[in-house]
Amino acid sequence: MERYDALAGTEKEDETGVTRTWGQLALTVSLSDGGERRYEVRHVDDREADDADLTTYDDPAAIRDLSRFTDDGEYRPLKTAPTLPSGWSFAARDGDDLYRTVEHVYPATVANWHREREGDLDVTHFEEAAARQTGIYAEVEELDRNALERAAEACCVDSQCLKRRAWDASEGDELDAPRGDGKFPCREPCSLFVAGAREFLRLEREDESRRKDAEDGATVRAGDVSDPANRYRARYRRAKRIAEER
Repeated sequence: MERYDALAGTEKEDETGVTRTWGQLALTVSLSDGGERRYEVRHVDDREADDADLTTYDDPAAIRDLSRFTDDGEYRPLKTAPTLPSGWSFAARDGDDLYRTVEHVYPATVANWHREREGDLDVTHFEEAAARQTGIYAEVEELDRNALERAAEACCVDSQCLKRRAWDASEGDELDAPRGDGKFPCREPCSLFVAGAREFLRLEREDESRRKDAEDGATVRAGDVSDPANRYRARYRRAKRIAEER
């Protein structure tokens, strides 16, 4: 009986059960007439939607497949980006089924959340992560502290990633950039951040080259970047401009 009463301590309680959010997932637990627990997963935007308006799935792998793309059909390279598609529901058979579904959408987030609660989260800071890079990414070690601050401000905020950044420049050397308000922690710089850091390093070098050219009276050449419309690149430049104007 105590376990059923404990359900009332979560975020939402009404006649349809108790719902908690996990990233952009709404996880609902309710009781059948026979007292058995029932589990349902939806996008948070569909919490109040009628069942008839949603596509229903019964295989956790189907949720994994649909979560690969946005509502507009764009590939989602970052699973924790706030771009999860909506318009679906999934009825889990049991708690294990519910857990597998969450893992398909947000891998390792439950485990890392638990480790953090237990004080056992192993964090890899940027300097350590950068030092182990090889090939074309080995140069990210050269990203200076100010550029790293701006990179974190561009990439590691709630509007770009639902994780909460637990790593810093190094042990004891905290970044001033916002960490995010997500429930689950980010224990190390992800591959997308490392790729972005490499591009940001190239931008820093380009800006330095422009500055020297200007000081020498040379013609400043036009920037030649791989994708000017990339949102992380645009956010990085904006963060740098704001920092310079402070």
